Amino acid sequence: MFIQKIKYYYKLLKEKKVDNILIYVGILGVLIGFVFTPIIREIAVWPILLGVCIKLYDFSEEIERNIIPYDFNKLLPPPKKKS
Repeated sequence: MFIQKIKYYYKLLKEKKVDNILIYVGILGVLIGFVFTPIIREIAVWPILLGVCIKLYDFSEEIERNIIPYDFNKLLPPPKKKS
């Protein structure tokens, strides 16, 4: 049940494109942090990190889906029949 909730929220995040929003908000926060205080800049880095992690997870999932399964039975000759 817990895994189903995680999958549901992950699909919701991807549907709303939250990863892009997190990266843009983080970049904006870092730019504001350069003008004002460094603490804002340090806090604003976390949304960038979360957005990049979501994008990397998507990338690894896409690679796993595109891997062609390899059939070793076609490579090996059939076993010899004993008569």
